Amino acid sequence: MIRIDEIYNNVFSPIVLSKPKQSMHYFDPFGSTDYQALSAVPLITVRSTAYLFWDQEPFFPEVHSDTIDWFYEVFINGGQKKVDVVFVTSEKNSSNINALVDNYGVKLNYYFFHGWAALDWFRGYNRTSLMQDFRHRNITNTFLCTNRIVSGKREHRIELFKELVSNDLISGNKISFPAVCPYSNEKIEIDNVTLPLSIDSHSGPIENESYKISLWDDAKESLLYVVTETVFKEQTLHLTEKIFKPIVMQMPFILVGAKHNLEYLRSYGFKTFNDFWSEDYDFADNDTRIRTIANLLSDINAMSIKEKTQLQKHLSPIVEHNFNWFYSNEFENILWKELNTMTDTWK
Repeated sequence: MIRIDEIYNNVFSPIVLSKPKQSMHYFDPFGSTDYQALSAVPLITVRSTAYLFWDQEPFFPEVHSDTIDWFYEVFINGGQKKVDVVFVTSEKNSSNINALVDNYGVKLNYYFFHGWAALDWFRGYNRTSLMQDFRHRNITNTFLCTNRIVSGKREHRIELFKELVSNDLISGNKISFPAVCPYSNEKIEIDNVTLPLSIDSHSGPIENESYKISLWDDAKESLLYVVTETVFKEQTLHLTEKIFKPIVMQMPFILVGAKHNLEYLRSYGFKTFNDFWSEDYDFADNDTRIRTIANLLSDINAMSIKEKTQLQKHLSPIVEHNFNWFYSNEFENILWKELNTMTDTWK
């Protein structure tokens, strides 16, 4: 188990600093992407290699170009010799990062940062009394869907919410949605619904709870979890701790994320639900993916209680597999092998 808050100091720093004239650069506090939050270890004036860790958040050129330019101006361009920059990311097959590679000539490295974050943040939930076997739950509503930041690059959450409203899926389901985005302070107004919406057991402002899991009682009453991931429209493979919350809560899920990201999740040994409903939305273009997901939710929502109970029974083996796989040595070993394969190239 890696302590995610110490991953740079304990895991990467000893390897990077084992060679002279190398430095590592990462963001502190967690989740920052502003140049003022970019650390440098060690503070040296001449370097041969610089490792830039852009692994906590996805990379958006139109948002982050100032930070990249500042990094090059302060740490790279002032040197007397060429500096090799290694860009360490948690994204795969990203068109944005591929453009960065072409424009700046960086070397690209990948590991699944958020897999490690989820293992650290959600450790021990399998040893609590919060759990209830999925097949034995008394399901009273179709889905649970939490939303906090909904502006900027998260506007797909607004698009989904509008589709849920138009498909009459708000009443009777457990959905949180702000009246004012806490990131941008943008006021959100959507026809035919009064905001904010809160999950019954968590009234009040929607908190940032990336590092923990709550809503256990609400989860027990919901057939599935609608995961609204961080990225949606970008051409990238990128998942965060959000996808692991329903897995730890022993719930089926529908993923509102970038194209092909269900396939990406399966590459780490998890199973999804194509045997029970169409997951063709994972391959759909941006213009139709949210609408396809909303239509799928409408179909499931229209099921009778008896049909939902039968579906619950049939979904249970996959839910159980995913939960056990997340807490298994096998999943962690896949992440560890992946990370070591990356760092072996640094030695």
